[in-house]
This record gives sequence, structure tokens and C-alpha cells, in this order.
Amino acid sequence: MKSNVWLRLVWLDYQLQWDHNDYGGIQVLRLPPDKVWKPDIVLFNNADGNYEVRYKSNVLIYPNGMILWVPPAIYQSSCTIDVTYFPFDQQRCVMKFGSWTFNGDQVSLALYGNKNFVDLSDYWKSGTWDIIEVPAFLNVYDAHPAETDITFYITMRRKTLFYTVNLILPTVLISFLCVLVFYLPAEAGEKVTLGISILLSLVVFLLLVSKILPPTSLVLPLIAKYLLFTFIMNTVSILVTVVIINLNFRSPRTHRMPKWIHATFLKFFPIILFMKRPKKTRLRWMLEMPGIGVPHHGGTSGYSSPQMRHCNMKDRTELMELMQRSEMHHPNCKIARKPSTERDLPRKDSETSETVYMTADAYKATQAVEFIAEHLRNEDEYTQVREDWKYVAMVIDRLQLYLFFAVTAAGTIAILMHAPHIFEYVDQDKIMELYKTA
Repeated sequence: MKSNVWLRLVWLDYQLQWDHNDYGGIQVLRLPPDKVWKPDIVLFNNADGNYEVRYKSNVLIYPNGMILWVPPAIYQSSCTIDVTYFPFDQQRCVMKFGSWTFNGDQVSLALYGNKNFVDLSDYWKSGTWDIIEVPAFLNVYDAHPAETDITFYITMRRKTLFYTVNLILPTVLISFLCVLVFYLPAEAGEKVTLGISILLSLVVFLLLVSKILPPTSLVLPLIAKYLLFTFIMNTVSILVTVVIINLNFRSPRTHRMPKWIHATFLKFFPIILFMKRPKKTRLRWMLEMPGIGVPHHGGTSGYSSPQMRHCNMKDRTELMELMQRSEMHHPNCKIARKPSTERDLPRKDSETSETVYMTADAYKATQAVEFIAEHLRNEDEYTQVREDWKYVAMVIDRLQLYLFFAVTAAGTIAILMHAPHIFEYVDQDKIMELYKTA
């Protein structure tokens, strides 16, 4: 701790007494300090090797032998720094003064004016620290010979505005930016890039904090804890993102979806996360009709013409209705004829209500239609499985979005609010008035 102070030392020297009436009413003498005896009061816990004051100001000598010496001094004292709650920390530094060569029996120390505090009459407000209290104590040690010293305890609290704006807020925003990684679509291809960019920015902040704080391994600073927490969360988010991208690009040719994944991420979690898939398209609804894609039964036995084929209407009701609506039939197809001409077709009496006859060309056309339908069905099944994997990745993305947001918010509150003096306001004017000399 570097402090600019004015020392105020007062002692009595019986050899320097006089009657001011005998010397023309002289009330005070000003002499260089080297001309008189002065106590060797030094700062025991100095950190720069200068135990005494550098500027030797004059001493004031009064007729009763009292000597007043007020030298200015700039001290650098060693102070144990506790960075547990940095940047919301509060430090207590000690300045210990005493005689270097005289013991307590030879030089009796006492607090000036019996005031057990540091005089803050000339204190200048600091832009970095707030003074909390400045008590002073006279210590007398039981030893032979007796030893005494005067110890000043200076309690300071760091001003947090600078670190809040330049360190805390950017770190909090970066930590919540990690959550947005799960809001990007997997097809965008920038999820991992965003995560790694955030990771690099956290490394920069860690380097910045390491330069601000003293190199100590006793405790981990609060801001370092939060940066480490954010660093771990970001690393985990990158790992989860890689898994999500892997699931998103899976296909039925390479992976088979287990039943537990289908039940968990396609049935259970979407309900909890209020997710709903779009309805099926018209093509998919048509392909899932029971009449389309059923194999035909070929052969000519039982029919009046060897060039005719038949199709069973019992299993193809929906197909016939669809063809009737579309009005696209072969001229020889029964369903294309008017009811008045239906009796002209040769048929067996036992199959009049269940069998319809068509020519070879009509049969080939229906086979081509069924081949196209089968191809569309296979393509739709392939697309459906691909969409299922994509939806699984989307569900995990949404789940991780909520989970990481909750963990990040809870971790931010738990770590930053752990500081004991984070919301306390320090009135410097009131404290300065309290520790001023009346």
C-alpha cells in the first residue's frame, strides 16, 4: 500500500526550555531536525527499504520544551491482499510505527491527543478505494524490557464501477451468449464456430484478470471463479453441439433409430418443451392410404377374354374413389362406364360385385402408377427418417437451451451474489467527518 501522510510527532525535551519573557517574548523556535534530538520512529512493515521520512522539515520548539515535528512522508507498506471476492473485495492494511532502538522504558509512546484513529482532515478521495474505518491502537508487549508500538488499521473497500463495466458485464453477456449456440439451426454450420469464438473471448478475459490480480495461489478470486464457470459451460456446450450436429445429419442408410430415442425425444420431451411438429403433407397422406401399393393378382383363368385382367375392389375401395374423383380411367375400365352399359361386359356371376376388368394396356398403366407410388413411398420413408433425426436434434437443442440458460443464470447469481458487500453503499463524506479532528 502506498500512502502519502503527514506524521505528527510530539515529545518533551527538558533541556530546551526557556522563559519567553527573558528572550523578548519568543514563543516558538524553528530549527533543522539535525540540531535537536528526535526519536527514531520508523515504519516497521515498509516495503521499499526507506524506514524514515525523506524530507527533513523543521521542528517547532516551544518554551515549555515541547517539540512538534510534522514531516510529510510517502510510505510503501506491505499489506496482505485477500482477493477472494475481487472485484468486490475489502482489504485491511496495517501500518506499524515504533522506535527502532529505544524500548518502552526509554521512550513512552502515546496516541496524539488520545485519538484512537487516523486524522482524515486532509484526506483526498480515491478513485479506486473507499475508506471504511481507520482505527489506531497502542500496543504494549509484556517483555523485558517492555516494547511498545502504535498500529494503524486502514480498512478499504474497492470501488466496483470500473470493474463492473469493463469486466463483470462483458463476462455475464458472454456467458449468456453461450446459450444462444443452441438457438442456431444445426444446418447453419456456425454453431461450433460461435462456441469457439466465445471460448477465445473468455481466454482473453482470463489473461486480463491474471494481469490485474497479484500472482497468489492461496485463494481463487470471485471473478476468476465466474470466468472458469463460464469457460466450462462453453466447453460443454461445444461438446453437446457436436453431438447435436452428428444427430442432425444421420440417415437411415447409416443409422437405425433406437426405440428409446424415438420414445424419449419424439414423444416425451416435445410435450414437456411445448414443441409440435407440422402436419403431414397431402402426398404423404395419400401414400399411406391402405389401397395404394398392394400387389396385383395376375392371370387369365376364369375370365371370358384372355386379354383382360382383374383387380379386387374389396381392398381397393379408396383407390377407386380417388380415380372416380379424378375422372381419369381407361375406356375399357368398368368404373369409367355409365351405369347403363355396365351389364354389357362379360363377367362371372360370382364376381359381379367384386371384380372389375381392364385391358393389358390399362393393367400396364396401373403397374406403372404403382411403381411410381412405391418409389414415392420409399423416398418419403427415407425423408421421414431423416426428418425424425433432425427433429431429435432440434429437441435436444431446445432442451439444452432451457437447461443451459437455467444453469448459467443460477451460476451467475450464486457466484456474483456471494460477495458480502456487493450492495452496500459507502458514504465517504460521512466517514471523513467522523474521523476528522474536532
